[in-house]
Amino acid sequence: MSSQLLSVDVRWGFPRKSHFVPALQFPTAGYRGHILLGSFYFWNIFKTREEREETPEDKLIMTIKRSILCVQRGEHNKAEQMLHVALRMAQELQSKDGITYIYDVMANLALERGDFEKAEKLFVNVMQRLFGDGFQENHIKMLHISSKIAHMAGLQGNLEKARQGFDWTLQKLEEKLRVPNVEEDLRDLRELWGMTKNWYGQTLLELNRLTEAKQCFQAAWEVYSELHDKVTEESLMLLNSLGVVCMRLGEVSIAEEHLQKAIELSKEIPDFVEANVFRANLGLVYLQQGLLKKATEICSLSWRLSKKAENETSLEQANYCLEQIRNHREGKTKNK
Repeated sequence: MSSQLLSVDVRWGFPRKSHFVPALQFPTAGYRGHILLGSFYFWNIFKTREEREETPEDKLIMTIKRSILCVQRGEHNKAEQMLHVALRMAQELQSKDGITYIYDVMANLALERGDFEKAEKLFVNVMQRLFGDGFQENHIKMLHISSKIAHMAGLQGNLEKARQGFDWTLQKLEEKLRVPNVEEDLRDLRELWGMTKNWYGQTLLELNRLTEAKQCFQAAWEVYSELHDKVTEESLMLLNSLGVVCMRLGEVSIAEEHLQKAIELSKEIPDFVEANVFRANLGLVYLQQGLLKKATEICSLSWRLSKKAENETSLEQANYCLEQIRNHREGKTKNK
């Protein structure tokens, strides 16, 4: 097997994952679970309502819920408009916690839209309001926002700021995990730790600190596997990241195992089109191993499925994989 089949600058695919990953309990009558909305784990702002005539508070809750549905549907402009309506309603009700909550959701929406400057300003505003309410800098709500600010720095290429932010956040989280506060759920702390490790791994990958990146991805994968009894999109993304970092470390067979596992487990999530990015990446691994037939087959499958699903990210990676295969074949022809 030739180690020169692929350039060290090969472009590995990472599916576009929503950053609207929030964690705020939004209780309603008869609802026992929680809807993930903002940066706050299990932060009860609104009291559970019993069957009664709709109140201004009920209307506020419904407006916020509808804005969240708009985000989930990709209707970001409509979501923004509804959140501004909700903010006015909360201000009229003089709901201090409700206002803070809405600012947090607005910040997450700005992050989702890639408006990092706006998102950071809103997150800082939320933190200031929480400080004013007596929350300490190491409270889980604060640490969740700190992790997101570090993540945004990494997404913008400010890798040193991201590294410092992640180091600080992880240090505080690990201190709390050793002696968890009775007011904070151990599971929530571990989930936030895993999410932060995942994001830190992405920054370390950009910094070419591959061994450390692998350790972060592995730790995050173990936490996700422990906390969730079923396959999640996040766990699949982590397997893909592990495959990529192992490939860059030259651990080709391990990279292949991670990507094959991600593809197999993705079958448990209906319509998970991002698995086609994993297939294209696996095709690049096969190409690295000199397995042209297998590389062509899986990259072609990735292309067909991506085309059918009209998923631009996976289609782009499938095209890239097929292009690398063509370049390799043309190179072999010229060398004959």
